[in-house]
Amino acid sequence: VELHTHTRNMCIALEAETDNTVWTENGGLFLCNNYARMQEYIRLHEMGKYFGIQSRVLAPREVLDVHPLINVSLDIHPLINVSDVYGGLYSPTDGTIDPAGVCETYSKICKRLGAKIFTKTSLASIETEDQVSVSSKPVRVVRAVVTSAGQRIKTKVVVNAAGAWAGSVSAMVGAPLPLFAMKHAYVVTEAIPGMHGKLPNVRDHDLSIYLKAQGNALAIGGYEQNPEFWRTPDPAFSFGLFELDWDTFGQNLAGHLHRCPLIEAAGIKSTVCGPESFTPDHKPLIGPQPGVRGMFNACGFNSMGMMLAGGLAREVASWIVDGSPTLDLFAFDCARFHADTVANQKWVVDRTHESYAKTYSIVFPHDEPLAGRSARVSPIHDELVARGCVHQARHGYERPGWFLRSAHGEQAPKPYDYYGAYSEGGAWRLDSPDPDAPATIPPHESHPYHEYINGELTYGWPASHAAVAEECAAARTGAVIFDQSYFGKFFLTGPDAHAAVQYVCGADMDAQAEGDVTYLPLCNRRGGVEADLTVTHLPGGSGYYFAAGGNTLTKDYEWLCARMEERGFRARLHDASAEYAMISVQGPHSRRLTSAHSLDHAVFPFSTCQVLSIAGVEVFCLRLTFVGELGFELHVPAAHAAHVYRAVRAAGDAYEAAHGVPVRDAGYRAIDSLSAEKNYRHWHADLSNRYTPMQAGIGFTVLPKLKRGVEFMGSAALERARVEGMRSRLVCLVLASGDIPLHGQETMWRDGACVGLVRSTAYGHTVGRTIVYGYVENDGDVVTNEWLKAGTWHVGDKGMQHDATLHFGAVYD
Repeated sequence: VELHTHTRNMCIALEAETDNTVWTENGGLFLCNNYARMQEYIRLHEMGKYFGIQSRVLAPREVLDVHPLINVSLDIHPLINVSDVYGGLYSPTDGTIDPAGVCETYSKICKRLGAKIFTKTSLASIETEDQVSVSSKPVRVVRAVVTSAGQRIKTKVVVNAAGAWAGSVSAMVGAPLPLFAMKHAYVVTEAIPGMHGKLPNVRDHDLSIYLKAQGNALAIGGYEQNPEFWRTPDPAFSFGLFELDWDTFGQNLAGHLHRCPLIEAAGIKSTVCGPESFTPDHKPLIGPQPGVRGMFNACGFNSMGMMLAGGLAREVASWIVDGSPTLDLFAFDCARFHADTVANQKWVVDRTHESYAKTYSIVFPHDEPLAGRSARVSPIHDELVARGCVHQARHGYERPGWFLRSAHGEQAPKPYDYYGAYSEGGAWRLDSPDPDAPATIPPHESHPYHEYINGELTYGWPASHAAVAEECAAARTGAVIFDQSYFGKFFLTGPDAHAAVQYVCGADMDAQAEGDVTYLPLCNRRGGVEADLTVTHLPGGSGYYFAAGGNTLTKDYEWLCARMEERGFRARLHDASAEYAMISVQGPHSRRLTSAHSLDHAVFPFSTCQVLSIAGVEVFCLRLTFVGELGFELHVPAAHAAHVYRAVRAAGDAYEAAHGVPVRDAGYRAIDSLSAEKNYRHWHADLSNRYTPMQAGIGFTVLPKLKRGVEFMGSAALERARVEGMRSRLVCLVLASGDIPLHGQETMWRDGACVGLVRSTAYGHTVGRTIVYGYVENDGDVVTNEWLKAGTWHVGDKGMQHDATLHFGAVYD
């Protein structure tokens, strides 16, 4: 929303500065055909209250107030058929960007500021050189670009904004991108009586179509289920267009004719079918290219280039100058993809197809992809599948979501069938380079995993609610076993290893003894939290061991390498993520599952590490918890992980039978609930590069170091923030009612004023209440404890205000 708003405001400012036509504020109208979609629109309306976005929720007949040519009766010569419309959402400040006008205006202003633009010139190559890296191989550094005219331009920075050709540009530095071009189209109608450019653009998400004002005509398009790929874009094709394949576009056209019957009578004036780049999650590729210093991406916009360009250009500039964007852009960061999946063309094609086909699908909080599954799996993946695990896909990895005690393997995802979109000889549209690729890809007759995920697609309680409650109860009263093997695991060694951790880490590592485990943030130059993780000073003084969140593994590793290289530390950071499994045993009875050793507090204090032998296998055992109970993380060599898991599982079964306490396998849905009750933080939700540790409530991790005056990454900004106070701050609210599910992006209200947006939420199964976390602001003033305590709090949810209580500490303790 902030990116779109910046682009809109920039376009309005450009018009005023240059007199070029750039922006038409004709409004936007969303139409929906069912209750679930209407709930999504009402959620968007609620979120808009925080951002100051004008919008109005519409009943079917209220659509007439917005679009005078719309009529419920088809006998009155309507423009739009709303006979089956459930409702709508209207925003008067939405609009249309003129692509030619905005590009001309960008060009004019850039030249005024001293930029040079080379037309009819292509990029021939990018020159890089290898430099010593803290990783296991040299890092490439950008030095120059060479044009098709033979001109060599020295530069330390290249921004890849080549759209459908972005993959060809990244290939020049040996770095593949998870991006493919598709033949994407829209059609312009002939003039339609009563149509004019001030009528709002219409999007019908349930029909997967749009109808945009284009003078007295409509530009119509959408997102079909059977898109046509163009895997190897021709470099000479710039400004070219394809012949429209009406069989492909026909899926959209049927929806257009239903929603706007007059299109059939008006006829078609022109067709536009060109290459557009799409990515595996329908989000852009932004930021530094992993493994290539000085290479930045601004591509893969998934048909959203015009609306995102202004905001993301600002953020890329900040990334280049300051080392981090001003907003939390991890969802767009190209490091959100693991190298193994980026290199797997089938994974990229399958996931890109699914994200394209689901462009207008309802964004339910617990949806999971069907494409690209099992690309990266835990060493105990098959063991868990046999025990009923329903996996989630994160960073290409299969991590446990929750367990079905009645399932025994049939719930695993099946190979991707493209939702049957290519079942009748249409698989040529996938543009496979394999001459033996099948012409037809039949759909699965049954797919239990898909059915289980469909049970989660609701804004109410998901079908897994009771199963997750059982796992949470076991964690609080017995013991649970979590497979957290998808975590990042890095070993830092070398003569400057200690100096490196002292600089990049927020905690004071001088105070860390051998065997200590420290939870800490990594901060950027502005003091924002780039990551939170644990660092273990390995027993025997052999180095340091980082355990980082699995979803941010690639980003965290790249960030650490880049910062250490900037300082010239003589150290090596080895990514051992695939070499170890991580089996976490948590709960008040967790000691009994590794009973071959004395794990009492006196000999094994909290936040320490020991090397133990479990079932004859030597493991790193860290006494830590992320659920607020007694717990131990077993970091096991991957080759022996299944053996160790079976031993721990057998000990748990025997203990449950003997003592009657529950011992369960559990997944991340339980972790979300349990950690929310204990006031623990999640990066990219409660923590981000935008907020400091003090704002996030983890100031205790950096304050000792600041008070000692030790220089570290971000210390100057953090010291200023400590003196100035916090103008935004993370708070925890608990709903008074126990039967209200929330899903994030709700509004937070103090004394009747909207002061924040919910960043994360979970139902606390132990306390029987929904818990939310979000950053609140005090109208530009410092957010103090007194100000927080003095207010009456509510959470805004789909137009309702729920009573809530402010909590400064753990909800459950």
